[in-house]
Formats: sequence, structure tokens, C-alpha cells
Amino acid sequence: MIKMLSAALVFILSISLSACGGGGGGTVVVEDPHDNFVPELRAFDIIDSYDVDTANPNHPPLALSPYLYDGLYEIFWDVDSLEDYRVTLRINDRTNIAGSLPIYTQTCGAGRPCDQAGGWVCEYTNDFYMSCEGSSREVDIYSLINKVPQKVYLFIEICDINSNYCEYDYYPVTLE
Repeated sequence: MIKMLSAALVFILSISLSACGGGGGGTVVVEDPHDNFVPELRAFDIIDSYDVDTANPNHPPLALSPYLYDGLYEIFWDVDSLEDYRVTLRINDRTNIAGSLPIYTQTCGAGRPCDQAGGWVCEYTNDFYMSCEGSSREVDIYSLINKVPQKVYLFIEICDINSNYCEYDYYPVTLE
């Protein structure tokens, strides 16, 4: 009886492997499921202190003023991701994300406040601090300021939770 069950099991497995392309001398390739599911940044937009919206084509240069709308500005993003991802707003005085200062980070995904898209209201103060809604701390950006007005770069960085994969985009912004 055991020999018959073993033979039946071998027969069923060989049929299953043949149906999957695993028989006939071929190689079965098992892919890391995380290789194909990294997040993809689809859009990143800012509405600045002067209501300039980067979602509109041919928009004028962006500027943040601590004296208009209490220094508030808005950040929006759209991501294609099947799994959770981390989104971070960063600032730097150059177009390179290396050495940038993280302003705010949030984990997004299904069942979270941000899923495939999200947005924050953020603040720039006259004493050179930045923060975003939901943050319990203000980030001192004074080290990036040589003189006002100062050109800086606001980055949105999207990172996969399960790997080291990240991608980003940025806009030049003048701090007043």
C-alpha cells in the first residue's frame, strides 16, 4: 500500500512539474518575490507659498515664504506599489540626495493613511525649521542656508520596505 501511495505521489509531482515547465530537462526558476514588487514613483508635486502647483505644466519657479500662509506648503505623491513602502521628504542645497536632511518619513501601503498616493501639509518657519503634519519634531535646516533668498531642493524619496531599493525626484525651491 505504501509503495502504491509513493508511486502515485511521484506520478502527480511529475505531472505538476511538467505542467509548470519544470519537466523535460528544463530549469525551474524561482524568482525572489520582492524583485518585481518595488515601489515606483509616478508623480511628485508641490504647492508653494504663492499657490504655484507643479502639477500644472509650465509653472513658475517655486518659492517658500514663512510669512505667507504661516509658511505652509503642500506635498503630494503617487506611487505604484503592491507592498508597503516608506516615503520621506528631504531637503538639500544641491541636486544630490546624499547628505540631504530628512524632514518627515511615513510608512504607506494598504490599510494605512497613505496607500498608493498621499500628501502632507508642511511648514517652513522664519527661524529656518521645517516640519510636516503628524511630525512631533521640527528639523533645523539652518546648515543649508548661506543667505536668504536661498535656492534649495526638496526631494521625495520612495523606498521599498523589504529591500534597499529607493528612488526619488526633486524640485528646486527658493527659500525666502
